[in-house]
Amino acid sequence: MMNGQENPIELLVICAVMLVLSILGIAGGLSPRLRGSLDGLLVVAVCLLMAVIFGILLFVLAKERGWIGKRGPDGDAAPPSPAK
Repeated sequence: MMNGQENPIELLVICAVMLVLSILGIAGGLSPRLRGSLDGLLVVAVCLLMAVIFGILLFVLAKERGWIGKRGPDGDAAPPSPAK
């Protein structure tokens, strides 16, 4: 159950592991044995979908934590602009 008290490093590790496994699955689906078959196509499609989902989750996590994006003058993440 997610209650906002999760350790961001744990989420980062989970997302990174799932992303790496998905990429390995895509490579396996493109192997000569599965290339051109329906099984290979389905493996590549599922692994690509998982890679996209966990990649987006990893990006959102990094953006929320201020690991990527605009930086303020003191090195911290820039404050959000006020809503109009």
